[in-house]
Amino acid sequence: MRDNSAFIVKRLVNMLLAIVLVVVLWHAVLELFHVNQMIGKRPLQVWDYLFSGQQAATNRATVLANLAVTVRDAGIGYLAGLLFAFVLALLFCLLPVLENIVMPTAMVLRSIPLVVLTPLITLIMGIGQKSVTVLVIIVVFLPALANILFGLRNVSANSSDMVKAFGGGTWTLLTKVALPGSVPSLMASAKVSIPSAVVGAMIAEWLSTGTGLGGSISKSVAMFSYAQMWASAITIALVTMIAYSLMSILDDLVNQRFEQGE
Repeated sequence: MRDNSAFIVKRLVNMLLAIVLVVVLWHAVLELFHVNQMIGKRPLQVWDYLFSGQQAATNRATVLANLAVTVRDAGIGYLAGLLFAFVLALLFCLLPVLENIVMPTAMVLRSIPLVVLTPLITLIMGIGQKSVTVLVIIVVFLPALANILFGLRNVSANSSDMVKAFGGGTWTLLTKVALPGSVPSLMASAKVSIPSAVVGAMIAEWLSTGTGLGGSISKSVAMFSYAQMWASAITIALVTMIAYSLMSILDDLVNQRFEQGE
């Protein structure tokens, strides 16, 4: 427990240092390229917009309300995409011929840019949560599927031979050996899918629903409200960084547990 506590504290400190570094780079890049402060808002200007300005409470409430919508949009598609990838990976292991049928179609679908795919999905599903969820699933599920499938199939020959020697079949090998061994791959998929889910949700909000932080950024640019645009962008970047860092900590703890088990 002590070792885990020290590890978690160390990783949290590293996350805070990373946030500080991002803020420093943000300010330095804008100053280096002499970006007009009316357009390129500095960290102190965003802080004033959200916390110390006269309208800070109203501004903060607006950004947080939009953040809640984006987190909901990304979260639903994220969980659905991971679940879909997990179920499909299991089916591919049980029915390999299914992989040859499904994967080419999935690869073609994933190769289409989201900017092109979003209007098509919106026309089919309508403007709303369904279209956003479908787009996030498309972004999340294919990389997750590849990772999980690799984990399920990464069974040593010795383990496979032992199961067969005791009369076990494909199902026994999958449930007793492959599934437990694929947990690190599942955790890695959950980690790397977080930024993809957020990007997918914001693109859908920008091009389809007009809600959340994606819609807010688009409207802010049109209204020349650059402080709101920067506040929205920095907020979602910060939340994504924190979520990714926390999942990375969980991923490392799971990997440590598996290494100790071996």
